[in-house]
Amino acid sequence: MNWRITLFPLALVIAGCSTPPNQIVPFRDGVLRAMTYTQASDYCSAKGQDPKWLGKAPAESGVLFQCQ
Repeated sequence: MNWRITLFPLALVIAGCSTPPNQIVPFRDGVLRAMTYTQASDYCSAKGQDPKWLGKAPAESGVLFQCQ
């Protein structure tokens, strides 16, 4: 059996699980969640708005904000 065929899928799984998500997620009623303050600020700046910080997301999974 070729060991490269066995290790390649394992390497893909490990690499995929170690990268943090970097997207903005709608949370509730116009509230958005981002992984970092910088990411949230960049998102609002791209829309020509300022971020309004609402605090940490549940389970310390990022920050909650709105663009205004």
